Amino acid sequence: MQVIDRGRAHLHTVPPPGAQPPAPRLLSTPILSSRYESDTRALWMYAHPIGRPCFTPELLADVVAQQHEVELAQGTVDFFLNCSSVPGVYNLGGDLDLFRKLVETRDDQALMRYAEACIRAINNNVAGLHADAVSMAVVQGDALGGGFEAALSCHVVIAERGAKLGFPEMMFNLFPGMGAYSLVARKAGPRIAEDLILNARVLPAEKMHELGLVDHLAEPGRGEWVARQVMQSMSSQLKGFRAFQRAKMHAYVRLTYQELEDVTREWVRGAMKLDRRDLRTMERLVKAQNRLHAGHACSDTVSA
Repeated sequence: MQVIDRGRAHLHTVPPPGAQPPAPRLLSTPILSSRYESDTRALWMYAHPIGRPCFTPELLADVVAQQHEVELAQGTVDFFLNCSSVPGVYNLGGDLDLFRKLVETRDDQALMRYAEACIRAINNNVAGLHADAVSMAVVQGDALGGGFEAALSCHVVIAERGAKLGFPEMMFNLFPGMGAYSLVARKAGPRIAEDLILNARVLPAEKMHELGLVDHLAEPGRGEWVARQVMQSMSSQLKGFRAFQRAKMHAYVRLTYQELEDVTREWVRGAMKLDRRDLRTMERLVKAQNRLHAGHACSDTVSA
C-alpha cells in the first residue's frame, strides 16, 4: 500500500498485509487523510480542513484525487466512507468567501471551474468511484448546502441524531447548485426537494430520516460503529447491490454528469446576479457558521 503525503511531496510505501490484493494509494495532506482496512476492504477518508469546514478548492482537489486512486485500484475497495474529523461538523458546504469574491469581481469562469470540481466529486460518489465501490457518508455533525449534497451523493447516508442537515442557500437568493434537486428528487420526490430548497430548510437528522434522505440513524458518537454494522450486513449481498447500481445507470432515474453540469451552469448564472444585499447576507451566514464552528471546537477541547 502506498501513502501519498502531499504535505511532504513524496511517496512512502507501507507493505501490504499477507497476500491481500494491492490496496489503493492513500492521500495524506494537511486537510485530508485516508486509511484502508484490508479485512473490510474499506477506505475511510477524513476531511479536516483548516479554518471554516467547507469545500475549499484545495479540499475538493484532495477529495477527487483520493477518489481517483480508488478508481485506479479496481477491485480492491468495497466501501468508500466519507467522514469528517471536525467535531460537530460534517461539512458546511461551499466556500462562501470565495463565492463572494468571485461574484464581486464578476469572474464567472473561475466560479464555473470551482463548481465543476464540486460535481466531479459528486458524480464519483454516485458512480461508486467508477470501481464498483459502495460510497457511504458518515455524518457526525452538521451538513449544510454542498456538504449535504456531498452526503446525498453517496449510496448510503448514515447520520448521528442531532446533526442538522439542509440547504440554507435561498437565504442569500441562490439555490444549491451541485446536485441538490437532482439527488433529493430521486430519493424523496420533487415536492420534498422543492420544499427543502425554496424554504431553506435545515432539519435534524431524525426528520431527514423520516423523509427518506438519511438511510441509517446513529446515536451521537456512534456513527462509525453504525457504518461498520451496515458494511457487515451488506457484505453478503455486495454482488447484488453492485448489479442493482449498474442497472440503475440504464434507468430513467440515472443521474448523469451532463445533468449536474447543466444545473451548475444555471447556478453560476444565478450567482452572477446576486446584489450587495445578497452578498452581505452571505457574509453574515459565514460569520455565524464560523462562530458555531468555534463553539464546537471549544466544547471538544473542554470535553477532552
